[in-house]
Amino acid sequence: MRTVKKFRFRTYDSGKCAFPVTIVTPEDGYYIHTFFDVRPWSPSGRLMACLKLPFQDRLPGADDAAVVCIIDLQEQTIEEIGETRGWGLQVGAHICWGSDELLYYNDRDGCEIFAVEHHVPTGTKRRMSGPVYQISPDGAYLLSPSLSLINAAQNGYGASMPDGSDCTPQLGAPDDEGLWRVDVRTNRRSLLFSLKDAYELLPDKRPFEGSRFTFFHTKINRQQDRIMQVVRCLFDDGRPQKKFIVTFKPDGSEARIALPYEMWLEGSHHPDWHPDGRRILMNFKLNEMRFGEFGGDDDTFRLVAPQRLGGGHPSYDKDGRYIVTDAYTGEPCVNERHEVPIRLIDTKSGAEEAICWIWTLGGTDIPAELRCDPHPVWSADCRYVLFNGTPEGNRQIMIADVSELAHREET
Repeated sequence: MRTVKKFRFRTYDSGKCAFPVTIVTPEDGYYIHTFFDVRPWSPSGRLMACLKLPFQDRLPGADDAAVVCIIDLQEQTIEEIGETRGWGLQVGAHICWGSDELLYYNDRDGCEIFAVEHHVPTGTKRRMSGPVYQISPDGAYLLSPSLSLINAAQNGYGASMPDGSDCTPQLGAPDDEGLWRVDVRTNRRSLLFSLKDAYELLPDKRPFEGSRFTFFHTKINRQQDRIMQVVRCLFDDGRPQKKFIVTFKPDGSEARIALPYEMWLEGSHHPDWHPDGRRILMNFKLNEMRFGEFGGDDDTFRLVAPQRLGGGHPSYDKDGRYIVTDAYTGEPCVNERHEVPIRLIDTKSGAEEAICWIWTLGGTDIPAELRCDPHPVWSADCRYVLFNGTPEGNRQIMIADVSELAHREET
């Protein structure tokens, strides 16, 4: 029997906010959403998907189950729809919406990680033939690299595997591993773009000798005509990872290197698509962290809002004017109370303000892999920004109403 529980949203301390902020998860546990490039809202905006964690002070083991939840933002109710053992502390179970009626999330059975399709009206489920990292905007297919290997590049983004599992990427760039696609209608899985495909794009392969290739973040532009794939190359001898970005069409054709490894400077991070579906926004570690943009028709690099420090998890609003981002607790914009700002940057005027300040377990000497990243994400209409925080010490999800921005643009 399905159980739907009523609870009350809470207003976050208005003294720390430039915009109204509401805590939209219950006080009975620890909750996170997925990532800064995946909307937790259903397409209609009424429902929100999230993950309820069994704990927040350690990484999950193979037998630790989290709970996938759906919150009705209108009725202020929560429904627990299923358990999962296919999750990580940074991105949860990669929960994503295919439509208002279909929700997808990862689970694990033994050493196999797979997506579950949940039909919201009936509660029925379908096991998919592969995992999900992102879903196409039209809900037609799932994309994911191997989530059993991804933690070798950075912990918290794949799923914890049983003891004795071989989760080390192979030496080199094999042609039978890479980015997998699952057709939602037929539930057929196929290899869309292999590690070897990425390797073959490199003009000089010598710096990658002895490395282990693995794919990391996968991102589909909203036009659904280009896929971005982050590539990480690991070395057994302790050399730093080499990272680069490739993009290609949804059928794997017309592949190109969008950001060569020489431009991925040490300390740079978190690329995301520009709304035009051609350019890419990313944090670049120059003398200081800055927002940089590359790609597009002229394939040039430029600084964005150069008078502002980069950092956090930056993404554009739908019109490409505003950047929303957060901050890591060690970045210079964090205040003396170890609270981080949810930053709003107007790239037209260069102005910056904090949507709010939120504690994210900073100042507690926790290991970096247990951090609570806000991962701010825009709603489809960009009237709201959703993010994680620990306002009372427990991980919660919060929504800021930034609809005032539309009126600012009019004036």
